[in-house]
Parts: sequence; structure tokens; C-alpha cells
Amino acid sequence: MSVRVLSLPGWNGSGPAHWQTLWERLDARIERVEQADWERPSLELWRAQVLGALGRSPEPTVLVAHSLGAVLAAHVASAPQARGVVGALLVVPPDLDSLSDLPESVRAFGPVPQARLPFPSSLVISEDDPYLTVARAQTLAQAWGSSVTNVGARGHVNSASNVGTWPAGFELLRQLRSLAPFGLDPRLAADTHLVGKGPLSELLLFDDARYPWFVLVPRRSGAEELVHLSSDERAALQAESTALATALASAFPVDKVNVGALGNVVRQLHVHHVGRHLDDPAWPAPVWGHSPRQPLGVDARERRVATLFAQPGLARLFERLP
Repeated sequence: MSVRVLSLPGWNGSGPAHWQTLWERLDARIERVEQADWERPSLELWRAQVLGALGRSPEPTVLVAHSLGAVLAAHVASAPQARGVVGALLVVPPDLDSLSDLPESVRAFGPVPQARLPFPSSLVISEDDPYLTVARAQTLAQAWGSSVTNVGARGHVNSASNVGTWPAGFELLRQLRSLAPFGLDPRLAADTHLVGKGPLSELLLFDDARYPWFVLVPRRSGAEELVHLSSDERAALQAESTALATALASAFPVDKVNVGALGNVVRQLHVHHVGRHLDDPAWPAPVWGHSPRQPLGVDARERRVATLFAQPGLARLFERLP
């Protein structure tokens, strides 16, 4: 699935141009943990907010924390509510033990925890960060058991650093998300029914009576693009897609089969296969975003799946599920 991410900004929050804010716009599964007062932080209150967010769902979660938020992540790591955390991206935590010119409310987050984190973590450092030296960062990474990524001279890796959506950081996040067990994104699950399993992918029926519409989802955590699959996996997906598109064209009265992997809303890699005809409601425009879906009844759903699996080429490759 697109693994849930909790975004933990630091002191004064993360403004509209900050990469954390932009990531939240890129992926709705990245959820900010809001604090009552960003300007006057409280370790007790901020920690309670994060633990509350973790406790609301048992699903695997990755923490993305910037500055004081990264120190906060270390403070919550050992709590029972954090058992579902599978990884953390910790970006330029301040060296609170060496900084005396910060407000007392910020310094109260110190001393910075030194215990090894109970989950994989990536520590991002900057060579000219005014709040954390490279040497101190290396010591902290060793204590936490974190891998280290040096982004060069990027200041405090904040809005002033002009990193935009920070693709390199987003890739670090994707790699951490890939550590979670595979699961179907809840937004895909809400619109589909699992009807089959292929060598690589789950086969889903999209629940819309107007189109014979099926979706392939490779069982690979963290995969968002084709390039995130190995060459063998890409070949397997191509074989599954060819079999599905061929079966769709043979089993249903369609004039065109649309095949597409968009991912702008649901980032988990999934490939739509939609049977189209001249009289369908969206023709010739794409079906995505055209109009609300019209759910299939139970009997109609069963007939549609049986019709697809009556195609020998499809049935040889996919196991039908009840």
C-alpha cells in the first residue's frame, strides 16, 4: 500500500514552501501531526499528540521528522504506541545539548535521546546546518543506528534551502516505506474487489457497472513507478497486463482497452485496464474523474468476474479468488 506517513515539523512548524508541506500535497497518505502551539513547543504536549496519532491506527507507519520534530521522534520511539513504526526519516535534528541561544521551551526537548531506535532510520544532515555539525551528526547516527545522507550545503534543509519537493528526500522516504509488509492502499480497497492473484500482482475488479474495469497491483511495498520494479518484475507485470488486456478485449463488447498507471492520487503502483466503447458515458475522454462510479450488484459482479476468467489465457496466469 501507500504506507501511512506521519509528518512531524519542528519549531514554528513547516510553512507552505517547506518540503514537508509539499509532500503532504503530493500524497494524501502523508498526514501532519498538528500541534496546538508551534511557536512555544512543549515536549509533553507534542509527544502526546504524536502518540495519539500513532494510536489511532495499528497500520505500519513511517515518521518523517524535521528539526525539533526529529528529536521528538526519538522521544516517542520506545512508547508502546510506536510499535507500528517501520522506519523514520530524521532530517537535521538540532544539537540541543550544545545550543544555548534557543528558547527554554525548545531546549527542554533535550537532552537528545541516545538510545538506539527500535526501527530503521535515515538521518539527513547538511554541511552548513547552523544547529548540527557533521561530527555531532555522525555521533548521533551511531547512537540511533541510523544510516546517514549528507545533502551538502543546504542550511537547515527548510524553506530557505529552496529544495522544492526535494525528490532525493522523497526517494529516501519511499525506501523506508518499502520496509512495510505489502498491503493494498485503503483508497484502492474501497473502490475494488480482490478477485485474483497473478505471479506478481493482485487482480482487482473496479466496482463500476458502466465499464469492464480491472486493476493490477504488484505485491511490492514502496513501488510507485515501474522503475521501482526489477527487470524481471517489469517483465512479469508486462505478461500479466498483456493477458488481462487480451482477455478484456475478447470477453466484453469493447471498442478500445485503456491501460494506464497514473498514481497522482494513489501513489501505490497500480495499472488500470478499462474496457471502453463508443456509447460509454466518458467516451472519448478518460474515465478518471469523469463522474461518480456506479457500483455493481453482487450477481453482476460475479458474472463479470466469471466472464473474464472464462478466457483461457487469463485463467492460466491468474488464480481466481472467491
